[in-house]
Amino acid sequence: MAKKKKSVKELPETKEGLGISGFILGILSIILAGSVFVGTPLAITGFILCRLQQKKSPIKLAKLGTILNIVGFALGIIIFVLLLVLAPLIQANLPLQ
Repeated sequence: MAKKKKSVKELPETKEGLGISGFILGILSIILAGSVFVGTPLAITGFILCRLQQKKSPIKLAKLGTILNIVGFALGIIIFVLLLVLAPLIQANLPLQ
């Protein structure tokens, strides 16, 4: 009896990795926008990955990821500015014990 060789199924080679990574980083940058030192670098990195994907071979996820990264970056900056403005006001109005 002949032994049957188990065939290993290879995954198809896709060229969408940068766009998918940028999209995921865009989602994370919005979720972590309150943590400026985490969300903002994620947004910048995701934006770069999405732009590279768009130049290489455009896909919808990369386009959507670009938008998400811009929103995440803007939210991070807005939250940072609000914290800079509101923190001294809150500290000034705290009752002394």
